[in-house]
Formats: sequence, structure tokens, C-alpha cells
Amino acid sequence: MKGATSRISASVCLTASLLAPVATAEDLGEAATNPVSNLIQFRLQNQHSWENYNADSWSNAALVQTVVPLPSVASKFDSLQGIVTRATIPYVSTPQLDGVGRKHAMGDTNFLAFAVPKKAPPKSVWGYGVAIDIPTGGDNEFTGSGTWKMGPSAVFMASPRKGLQIGALVFHQWDTYDVRSNAPEFNSTFIQPILTQHFPGGWYISLPDTPQNYDWEEEEWTLNLGAVLGRVVPIGGQPMQIFGGVYYNPEEKDDNRVSAEWTFKFQVGWLFPQ
Repeated sequence: MKGATSRISASVCLTASLLAPVATAEDLGEAATNPVSNLIQFRLQNQHSWENYNADSWSNAALVQTVVPLPSVASKFDSLQGIVTRATIPYVSTPQLDGVGRKHAMGDTNFLAFAVPKKAPPKSVWGYGVAIDIPTGGDNEFTGSGTWKMGPSAVFMASPRKGLQIGALVFHQWDTYDVRSNAPEFNSTFIQPILTQHFPGGWYISLPDTPQNYDWEEEEWTLNLGAVLGRVVPIGGQPMQIFGGVYYNPEEKDDNRVSAEWTFKFQVGWLFPQ
């Protein structure tokens, strides 16, 4: 155990998060759960819904997610501490639908970018930017929206004491350009509350990293209520973030539209301190 701790401590001494210098395994864990930390991440995630409203079958989304800071770009602006980008690329399996069957195809790619100012309240970090959905689902009306979506994004996170992170990540999107003639109108707000408690050994518990969503067109919520248990640990000398979470959505859609009720999410992520 001492050897593992020394190896990860040596790795994390190479970088710093945007809240505090990374020097221990616990610091690296806090950087991994900070949406705008100066930490390159590559994540493989899977979301499996075994109960769906208005569809008596399972659905699944396999996700590839990258988190990439752009320090060379941020250095051109005196007021910025960093620029952080996050892209999520899904492959979707729909529930078994009457008269349609099950569909497997790419979903839409979500891209978030945050500019992180140097000035922030003590023990906190914040950022602002853009949220873009790229219609990589193409013409498939079951796995993609058929439209480009865009809007503003913002994040604020404070660490009032060691190991505790609180805040929120928020973005709003409107449909901006349709690639499918029957694409529905889109006007939605996404809110991801941040509440994470870190423990020795790289363990942590947190609220889900999947946002709550309010659809202004349908005037309906889609909620993700639950918890995540995770750990940041070196495997073969490589710092990794592993977590699992269970989410519950109590909101059934009107008009027999399909939505997940229970979802299990699992992630394996590779961390690359700069």
C-alpha cells in the first residue's frame, strides 16, 4: 500500500488543479471530480436503464468522454487561469418499441467549453462558456435529435473544507439548425448539482454527474436522483477513476414518450496529470 501511495504521489506532483496544487492521491481525486480542473481525462462510461416508462424493455448508452484543458490557449489571455473542454460521444440502444423494434446507432455529441477566470472567491473556482450538441445521430429519429443545439454554460464550485466540493454546472440549449425536416423544437435547461465528499485512499461519494433537465417546450422535468461511489487509484502505475452510480427518475413523460425510470452508470477513466 505504501508503494502504491508513493507512486501516485509522484505522478500527481506534476500537475495542479484549479482549486489547489495536486500533491496527494486525495488531491488527484478532487481534481478528477472538479469540472474545470487542469487534468486531461479519458473516460469510458455505460448507462443502462432496466426500466423505462412507456416501454417495457431496457435501453443503453455507451459513452466516450474526453476532458481536455487548453493551457496554451488560456495563456494568451491575462484574465484566464484556464480553458477546459469536455466532449461526450454516445452510442445508443433504444428500448424495444412497438412496430419499430430496437434501434442501435450513434447519438448526438455534447461539447462543453469553459473559460476559467483567475479571479474567484476564496476556496472556489468558476467558469463560463458554451454548450453545443452536434447531431452525430444524423437522420435516425430514435437516437438523435436531428438538430444542432447551442447555448451558454456556467459552473461554480467551492471547497469550504478539505475533501468537500459543492456547487453546480448549468447550461441551456436551443435548437439552432435542423438537419432533419421533422426535428422537434428544442429549448431545455440542464442543471448538475455538485456535492462530493472525498475520503482517504482516493474514495469519494457524490451526487450523479448526469444533469437534471427541464424541457421548456413540454414543461416537464427529467430527473436523475441518486448517488455515486467512486475511487481514484493507480492501476499498473496509471492513475484511474472508477465509479458506479444508481439514478432514479420519478417523472413519467406525457403522450407515451419513452423515458428512463431506473439507470445504472459505470465508468472507467484514465487520468493524465500535466
